[in-house]
Amino acid sequence: MKWLVVLVVLHGASSLVVKPEKGEELRWVPDVPLWIRLDKSRRECFDIHVDGLSQTIACDSDIFIDDPGIGEHSLQLFATFLPTASSLVYNETFRLVVKDTMPDWLSEDGKYQYPESVEGYHQWWYHSGVWSNTYWRGVVSHKAPTDMWNYQEIIHEIKPSVVLEVGTRFGGSTLFFSDVMKAVHQTSAYKILTVDIDHDSINSQLNREPRVEILTAPSASLRVQRRLKELRDELPGSLFVILDGDHGADNVTLELQMISQVLRRGDYVVVEDTNLDGHEFAVHPNWGPCPYDAVIQFLAMNSMLIFMWFALSLVLKMAGFLRVVGEDPQNIYSLELHNPYLDM
Repeated sequence: MKWLVVLVVLHGASSLVVKPEKGEELRWVPDVPLWIRLDKSRRECFDIHVDGLSQTIACDSDIFIDDPGIGEHSLQLFATFLPTASSLVYNETFRLVVKDTMPDWLSEDGKYQYPESVEGYHQWWYHSGVWSNTYWRGVVSHKAPTDMWNYQEIIHEIKPSVVLEVGTRFGGSTLFFSDVMKAVHQTSAYKILTVDIDHDSINSQLNREPRVEILTAPSASLRVQRRLKELRDELPGSLFVILDGDHGADNVTLELQMISQVLRRGDYVVVEDTNLDGHEFAVHPNWGPCPYDAVIQFLAMNSMLIFMWFALSLVLKMAGFLRVVGEDPQNIYSLELHNPYLDM
């Protein structure tokens, strides 16, 4: 008779979970779920429990769980290939804490507080189609004037040396950024890099802007990343990014993944159209996964490095304004989605 001996070796418990780390304090961000990343090299499946309650069974994917609330929480992993009595292989704690003053646009329970008239105007502005007739220098911009006002305030505050605009379309907003940057920098060097998958519709005025560079490429491509790195090396200073390309959640995630490699402390990222779906203020409640979902996941994964800095806006009021606040932004996490454009 031959015996087959199967030896199951469980590595140290701490290697099972990449984030959150044992005893880690995580910054609380309103509406942002808890992110859990397992060590994917293990190639094992686990039943994930938070505070004693089973949440999901996961193998090699990131897990997002509704915000469990401020305070200490337990995180337990049960191996799915072991009998129930001995399947607990990870049992640690972490904390969610408030490390920043609560913004004045939140109530004490962390809920957004807007007058009904503001929300009514937001819905009217979007559904009336007036957004399609917004111009700068006679060129369509497709942006809310209130948002453009916020943008110029941010640019005057951080004085970026490089502006990355994803989604050129007609070029009205590009001209707006060009005019604001001229006023901010006057004679000092700066560059506006505007990117779109095609530029057949842009206004000829853009060709007369010497510090505007037009790049035709997929928004999350290696070509964009390389050019952005070159500009950051040539022009020391902060970066202002506005993402207004394809509004699918996966595409926005790829864009965030692409730019995360070049972000530094103090940089500002604005993600447009977070108002489409995913929350109580949605203008298209059945639109599906949209920029809001990508931003929420990005915040969940990087709560110590990226913070929702400025969110009172007509169109982008749902978590659309992000600022790098961590000391080492090169540790920014992403969903690790396959990016077919990074070889372009």
